[in-house]
Amino acid sequence: MKSKRGFLLAEETLKVILAVIAIGFLVFLLFSLYKAGKDSKDLELAKESLNFLEQEINAEKTSVDIYNPKGWVILSWPYQNEGKLPRSCSNLGWDGCVCIVKDVSLGSQLWSTLPFTGNVREKFLENSDDNGICMENSKQLTVRKDGIQQQPIPIEPPLNLKIDYQNKMISKA
Repeated sequence: MKSKRGFLLAEETLKVILAVIAIGFLVFLLFSLYKAGKDSKDLELAKESLNFLEQEINAEKTSVDIYNPKGWVILSWPYQNEGKLPRSCSNLGWDGCVCIVKDVSLGSQLWSTLPFTGNVREKFLENSDDNGICMENSKQLTVRKDGIQQQPIPIEPPLNLKIDYQNKMISKA
């Protein structure tokens, strides 16, 4: 007579493996839905923050507080004399723009140690169209993290921006 123990063990093992695969798929699906909703919400917050910044610039305020979205950056185009603009800006005929973009760096904490390298600039340029929102920069203000070098400023709420119209720059206060 053959033993049925081995057959039952294989059958139960197969059920467990299929259950683990199904649970893994459900977790992936739920995470994907959560991420899509969060990205959409963050883009809406970026749009509201940029509209507020534009209103404050038009009112010639010298200080502006930005609260959202956390983990994104504010930056200006074109970068120095490169002349490159995001498509969303160049298609509208703008000479320059200020954008709030999802951070593509390894982490916003690294900005203090890493220079704004060409490869990172290209990623931000691409991300300005894909995961960001831009406004026309008619006053030709440049975003400068340290007040000296043109570099993105990470949004870590509350972010207080100082606007210097004479030197044409936006910097972290």
